[in-house]
Amino acid sequence: MTASLSRRRFFHLAGLAALAFPLRGLAALDTSGGDEIVILNDIHLTGIPEEKIPGNAKDDDDHLRAAVQQILTLPKKPAAVIINGDLALSIGTAADYAVVRELIAPLRDAGIPVHLTLGNHDVRPVFNQAFPEMKSASDLKDPRHNGLIDLPSTRLILLDTLDQTPGPAGKLGAEQIAWVLAKIDEVPTKQVILVGHHNPQVGGDTIHYKGGLADTADFWPEIAKRDQVQAYIHGHTHEWTQASENRIHIISTIACAYVFNKNTNATGWTSARFNAHGFQLKLHTLETDHAWNGEAKWFFGRQPAPKKPAPKKK
Repeated sequence: MTASLSRRRFFHLAGLAALAFPLRGLAALDTSGGDEIVILNDIHLTGIPEEKIPGNAKDDDDHLRAAVQQILTLPKKPAAVIINGDLALSIGTAADYAVVRELIAPLRDAGIPVHLTLGNHDVRPVFNQAFPEMKSASDLKDPRHNGLIDLPSTRLILLDTLDQTPGPAGKLGAEQIAWVLAKIDEVPTKQVILVGHHNPQVGGDTIHYKGGLADTADFWPEIAKRDQVQAYIHGHTHEWTQASENRIHIISTIACAYVFNKNTNATGWTSARFNAHGFQLKLHTLETDHAWNGEAKWFFGRQPAPKKPAPKKK
């Protein structure tokens, strides 16, 4: 076998858009939708069968395939599925994105909207050619692939944090920052959740600073002024962690493809449930007997900053 895409594999992928896929568990879905979504990130797929993802994964697509089947058996149909960056294994190619299209097809065939964001292993022009139907919610001079998901209680703003491929750091850029702030200001009575692949360089976790958003300082003070911004949810670190800055939750959700340390993390996906008071994240690990499987945590809205005690009178 050569490292290039085989002829058989190429024609198989090229015809995927026209195929229908069996949807096991679809009949059990409640199609009413609502304030529940699903978040995956770091799926790291490749169109070259000979390449494997790190971490001793069984195959380049088994993890996402398993996650999709689990999502299709949820008792309630999610309002959306977000795959939050690093769609490709190394440097995104047309063959890589053909595999992504193949594996998310059952979700789309089930009527579940799928939103894709970009990470530091993706290539924006190649992605745009592979998914011409997935239009950006923004129209910027510096093209970015943004998304908006409006739920009854919540607006999710999907960021494009891709700067260089495959460099680890990300960047929003001044034009995207201005767009994000405008979209926050449109919904003063809803909670707002920002979703981007890269971690912000705040929250006290210095181990992640090198690979985070290089222009965090250009946007964080502005979102901190807007009380409706409740959280920033990211991938990139392949970990399940929580922190905060300016009373805004900073949450890394678990990776789908692989982890850097199996002793401290697990692969899988996350379901999110929102209401007017906050949101709940629930872990679904691909190892169904993992201790984290089913773990749920509530994150409540920003509380008023504690008042400093008045100086004592002498």
